Parts: sequence; C-alpha cells; structure tokens
Amino acid sequence: MFLILILAGMFMFVSIFIDYARIAAFKVQAERMTHAAMRSVMSAYDTSLREYGLFGYGDSSGEAIMAKVLNDSVKPSAVKDGFPILDIQWDTTSLSMERELGRYDIFNRQIQEDMKYRAPVDFTLEVVNRFKPMSEEMKEAAHTVDLLKKLQKLYDKREELLDEAIANQTESADKLKGLPALIMNPPSSAIYDEMLRETPETAAEVAARYTDYLNKKQMDEGLPFNQQQYMLELARYRTGVGNVATGISMIIQPALQAHQTKLEEAQAKIEEARKINEEMKRVIAEGENRSQNASYEKVGNSTLPGTSPPSTGSGSEAKSTRSLASELVRADTLFDQLNARVRSQNSDFTNVRNDSLELNTQLRSVAVMSGVSIKPAVRQASQVTERYMDTYVRSGPSNVIFQSKQLLESGRGSDAQRKANDTESKGKLKEVKRILSQIEKGSSGSMEAFKQLEEYYNANIAFNQASREEAQKAEIAGDPYDSGGDAMNGMDSLFSGMSNLLDSLGDELFQNEYALAYFNSMDFGQLLSWTESSGDAGEVFKLENQELEYIIYGFHNPSGNIAAAYAEIFGMRLAIRTAEGLIKNSKLGNPLLVLSAAILYGITNAIADMVKLAKDGSVELSKYIKVKLTYRDHLRLFLLMHSNNERKMSRMLALIRLNTGVNPDEKQTYASGNMRSSIKLWFLPGVTRSIGAVMGSADQVEDGRFFIDRKADYSY
Repeated sequence: MFLILILAGMFMFVSIFIDYARIAAFKVQAERMTHAAMRSVMSAYDTSLREYGLFGYGDSSGEAIMAKVLNDSVKPSAVKDGFPILDIQWDTTSLSMERELGRYDIFNRQIQEDMKYRAPVDFTLEVVNRFKPMSEEMKEAAHTVDLLKKLQKLYDKREELLDEAIANQTESADKLKGLPALIMNPPSSAIYDEMLRETPETAAEVAARYTDYLNKKQMDEGLPFNQQQYMLELARYRTGVGNVATGISMIIQPALQAHQTKLEEAQAKIEEARKINEEMKRVIAEGENRSQNASYEKVGNSTLPGTSPPSTGSGSEAKSTRSLASELVRADTLFDQLNARVRSQNSDFTNVRNDSLELNTQLRSVAVMSGVSIKPAVRQASQVTERYMDTYVRSGPSNVIFQSKQLLESGRGSDAQRKANDTESKGKLKEVKRILSQIEKGSSGSMEAFKQLEEYYNANIAFNQASREEAQKAEIAGDPYDSGGDAMNGMDSLFSGMSNLLDSLGDELFQNEYALAYFNSMDFGQLLSWTESSGDAGEVFKLENQELEYIIYGFHNPSGNIAAAYAEIFGMRLAIRTAEGLIKNSKLGNPLLVLSAAILYGITNAIADMVKLAKDGSVELSKYIKVKLTYRDHLRLFLLMHSNNERKMSRMLALIRLNTGVNPDEKQTYASGNMRSSIKLWFLPGVTRSIGAVMGSADQVEDGRFFIDRKADYSY
C-alpha cells in the first residue's frame, strides 16, 4: 500500500510536467502559426500600388486567408500510426484592418521606407552645393534689388509730384500770358499822348489817346447829332476801352481761380513729396537689416559632403551700389525753397491782380469822366505784370520756375538713360508675357481627366481634414522693377527651402524625391516648339506629361501648371542674371541706373536661357558657375520653394488613384489578428487549472482542454 502511494505520487508529479511541456510547445506553435497566418494575409497586397513603391491591402478576404492558413496548419499528419502530441484546435479568430494609405502619416512613412534605399540625399546635397558658392552674391543682389526697387517706386513718385507741382505753377502763370499785350505792348516807362485815330487795343493806347478823346468829346458836346464831327472816332475809342477792360477781366478771373487752386495743389504736392522723401530715408535705414539674408548665410556657411564650385564673389559690387542709395534722397532745403517760390508766385499774382483791377476801374471811368489818372495806373500795372512775366512765364535766368526745373534736373542724374533701359526692358517683358499668355490658352483632351483628378484631390483633402488652398495664377510683371523684385523673392524662397533642408533632412526631402522618381514631367523643348507654332499642343498639355508640375503648383486644368513652371523658371533665370548684371554695371554710379541696367541685362539673358534650356536640354547655372541644370533640376528646386507638404501629398495620392484606379483612402496598411486555440490535457486538468490560477496566468481550462489567446499585428 505504501509503495502504491509512492508510485501514485510520482506518477502525478511526472504527469503534471508532461502536460506543462505540452502546453509550452503548444504556446510556441500557436504563436508561430498566428504570425504565419498574418503574414499570409498581408501578402495579398494590391499589385497596382506597387508600381509607385506603395503597399496597401488588396481585394482578397483576409479572414478567408487567415482561416485557410490556420486550418492547414492543424491538419492530421499523413504518417500512419502517428501519435499526435499536440492536437491543436482553433476556436475563434478575428481580423481587423485599419490605417488607410491615404492618410498623410501613413503615406509619408511608406514614402520614407521606399526612398531611403534610393540614396536621394547625396544628389540633393549636390544641388545645394551648386548654389552654395553664389549664396553671398545672391544675398547681396537680392538685398540690393529689394531696397532699390522700393526706393525706385518712391523716387519716381516723389519726382512725379515735384514735376506736377512745377506744372501747376506753370499752368497758373500761363493764365496771364495775354495780359501784357492788353496793358502795354511793348512795355515802356513813359506814355506819350497820341491823336485819336484807330481803336485803342491796349490800356497804354487808351491812356495815350485819352487827352485827344476828351478834347474831341468836348467839341462835339452840345452840337446837333448831324453836326457832330468826331462821333465815329469817339465811339471807336469807347469800344476799344470796353474791349481792353473786358479782356483784362477775362484774363484775371481765370488766373485768380488757377492761382487759388493750382498753387494750393502745388504746395500740397511738394509736402507729399517731402513725406515720400522721409519715407525713403526710413526705407534706407530699415533696409540694412533683412531677415531673408539668414537663409543665404546658412547655405553659404554649410559644410556638406561633396565638392562645391569656386565662390562667385562676396557681393561687394551689389553692396557698393546699395551704399549709394542715400544719394537718392533730396535735401530738406529743396522742399522749403520750392514752397517759398510757390508762395512768392501767389503773392506776386495778388499784386498783379490788384493793379489790374485798379487799372480796370480807371478804364471804366475814362469814357465818362475827365481828369482820370489813367497813365499812372497803366504804368503801375505794366511794371508789376512785366515783373511777374519775367519771374514766372518768360524764359530767362530770372524765371524761378525754370530755376526750380533746373534744380530738380540736377538731382536726377541719369534718369533719361534709366528710362530708356526701362522702356527696352518693358518691350522684352512684353514678349515673355505674350508667350506666357499663349501657354495659358493651351489645351488638350485632358480636361475630363483634370476634373476627375480635382475630385480625387478634394476627396483626399476632406479625408485628412486638411485645408484646401487655391493655386496661384502664374504671373510675370510688366514693370521691370516688379519683375526683378519678384524674381529675387523667388530666390529668397529657394534659399529658405535649402536652409530648412539643412536643418532637417526629413519628410520634405523624401516626398520631393519620391515625386521626382515616380511622376512624369513635361518636355520643355516640346513646349518651345509649340510656342513657335511647330509642335503638337495635345502632347504638351496632356495630364500624364505634367504630373510633376501638377504636384508643385496644383492647377486642375491643362495649361496652369505648365504656365506656372515657365514663369518660375524665367523668374529664377532673371534673378541669377540680374545678380550678374549688378556686377557688370556697378561702375555706372547712380544706383537706380545700375539697377535698371542690371534688370535689362537679366531679362535679356534670361530669355536667351529659356531658349537654350529648350533646345539643348540644359543651361548653365550662371556665367560664373559652369554647372548645367536641366528642366527637371529646376523642378526639383521648385519643390523646395513650394513647401506645402500636405497639399503635395494629396496631389500625389490623387494622381495615384487616377493612374491605378485604386483609391488609397480605402486601402488599409495595418492588420491586427486575434486567434483562440486549445489542446486537450492528458492528466489532471484540475491541478493544471489550480496551478495556473496561483501563478496568475490568463490561460483557461475548460472541459479538459487548455485555451490560449494570441494576437499579431503587421503593417506595410
């Protein structure tokens, strides 16, 4: 009996370890089979997405795949008389799919997974290295163009106001041009008596014939009408007096109105010009600190792998031109002097008016009164009027309006040459704008495709709850200074993008390189052929030939993206060439003349660069950096400039959906599976359950079977 008890205890002890060994093996096997089932499920990815280096679950039933794999794994062994150590049975399974490919975070992660093996960093850094040598030159050029462009607008407005003020003075003075001829023509210090013969045409003639008029009038007085000898002569005299008096009034009244309004306007314009002059001082002072310069400096000071071309210079020529900006500011005394001359003109006119009115009073009296002091009134009016005419109307050294014009011209230096440059620049820009307008009107049979693409884009934007932004129309300003300024703003954006890239070689870099790797771009040479009326518009404007441009700019029409790319390439070439122009024309002295010559140089060479890029397929980065850039190299840079990552991702996802017919918003990339399985316990299930409870295990024993739950998660 004692032996039996001992044997029973030993058997119980050994049997428990047998079941625990089976349980351990069961757990390992269940884990393996669970992962194998999930791997099989995830192997059913959509093959069309694979063309874009992406993975999303296909159209197969994940539950069916998982069930088949699990059932196949527990089929009875084909070996006869085999002894199943583990009789595994699957109880319940569940599968959930989530994390759609159309979500920005998921799409971005898959882009990174795909692009990290394509070594984009070295190539991108090589592009940055190309611009590094010209960073200082471009910084100073952009700074100089930015400052002088603002000053040019203010300068021209100020000078225009001053010219208008002078024109107001001239217009007021010209109102009195006919007055001297009515008072005394030619002017003289003495008036000698004359016989009353012809009708007097001036106040001086009225005064000279006044004595004879009185004598003849007295001789005819008291005589019958038919006996009066001088009736006609007296009538002619009175008519002449009336004409002279009326003529003086008809000149003085409009002149009074002109002097009251025009000279007041002149003073207001001089004061406005003074304010603009102060604004120029402020712009120059604030222009010394430019926040955008930090990006250029960061690129220039960066230490990157690879070899950079030699530096193009320190930008000393552009800096020197900028330092001359203060010469464009007028002295405050100029405005005081111009104002004083306007006030003097008003005062001098008042004297002319008062004396002319006094003369008119005397003129109206001579026909009816005797002893009128007409000669002194004529001489006084003539002297004051002649003084006014010499000071404000007639050409000569004493004309203060002419002196003001000379004073203004002495501060304008090379304005004539500058305006000639501007006229030539506008003519060349007009041709560029004509080509851009032609491109904007281009079309193809892709309009329906663009409409569908826009629908897909909007759907993905809504899916990600992102903000939608309208694409900005491509523009090339007709004003040379605006065009040059816009070009430099583009370079600011480019170097800012490069600077941000140096801070973090992250998401944006991979997204840009992904776009370049998987999406098509236009043939720039084909575009030039079409603009010269020798190419096929359908090929140029097809959606499939401008996918990369669409990703950058986001226009949902056949011409918008191509026009934007054309305008931006021209702007980039214009910025680089204008920087060269500042060096070439720095010896011209006047900063605005240097700027206008530099912009003309930039426009001329930028146009030539566009033709060269189209015909040769590449263009040198600059005159001083002999590195060739292709059309796609330019697009690579524009991807940096347009750093709107969310919208770029939505555009790429919309293109993928259009090209594959697969909606990334519906394609899951993450699977989570739960499996419950069991084996039959051979010995003492109650003891096993008790030991499991003591050890805190979540495993369960029911009806003599041992159950476990396993979970596996997989993602692409």
